Amino acid sequence: MNVLETTHLTKTYGDKKVLDDVSITVREADIYGLVGRNGAGKTTLIRAILGLVLPNSGEVRINGAVGSQALEYERHKIGSLIDSPALIMHLSAMDNLKAAALAFGRYDEAKLRELLHTVGLNADDKLKVKNFSLGMKQRLAIAIALIGEPRILVLDEPVNGLDPAGIFEVRELLQRLNREQRITILISSHLLAELGKLATCYGVIEGGKLVKELRNSDLEELCRPYIKVVVGDLKIALNVVVENYHAHDFEIMPYNTLALYDLSKGIPQVAEMFSAANVPVLSINQCEGDLESTFISLMGGLGHEEQ
Repeated sequence: MNVLETTHLTKTYGDKKVLDDVSITVREADIYGLVGRNGAGKTTLIRAILGLVLPNSGEVRINGAVGSQALEYERHKIGSLIDSPALIMHLSAMDNLKAAALAFGRYDEAKLRELLHTVGLNADDKLKVKNFSLGMKQRLAIAIALIGEPRILVLDEPVNGLDPAGIFEVRELLQRLNREQRITILISSHLLAELGKLATCYGVIEGGKLVKELRNSDLEELCRPYIKVVVGDLKIALNVVVENYHAHDFEIMPYNTLALYDLSKGIPQVAEMFSAANVPVLSINQCEGDLESTFISLMGGLGHEEQ
């Protein structure tokens, strides 16, 4: 079942198109990672889904609902954390949770204590939030987002600024919520390697456009090890590759570079293959599949400036 969808979503500010015809699909119990550089459009997309930004065109669908009234009803079932968590620094974790629950009209002390236990905080601890670590603050903010017992959790850069221990704590918490309570999670991040440890599927955004949607099985295929060859004459080299490899066994990369995914021919054989065709080989080496490099390649490489 699809629980979150956007169809041809477009948003402009003045003459700048921040979202450009973005269509994503989030299935029930997915951990959907929005991948993109800072300024790629991730936060604007999340705000549009939550109703905090009105798109110029396109449609948001939540649990099959469309239309302003139906969407407003469904959005009340979503827990979200965007920007910095709104915490009361001179209160304890429990008192912060009580204040939020009263504001939401969902006060139940037993459930609040259980919620703090779920995120790894002690309901009886009187330590003020101002003395919390960043990781503890983030877990408390997630607890507040869970007060309404949402089936969907939307998080914008939830591990940004955290140290490795804090990142691990938040990641473990989100995986547990997804695994044990089957909460669907939409999470944005520019920390590609970290997102790869958490997400089950991805939407890659660059310059306001959705470049690609893929699941973990697709990513594993893209992250295959390969032989990287930089050649002096790409045109002739391509003829050689086409004669020796199937179409899915190689890829053309920037700067006269070829990626050969069929490893049945080792480096000496590949070098000899090009040498026999009088193709200069400037460099050749075997590369392991790399998640971060794959995402960067999908986003257009390192040369693009952030928006």
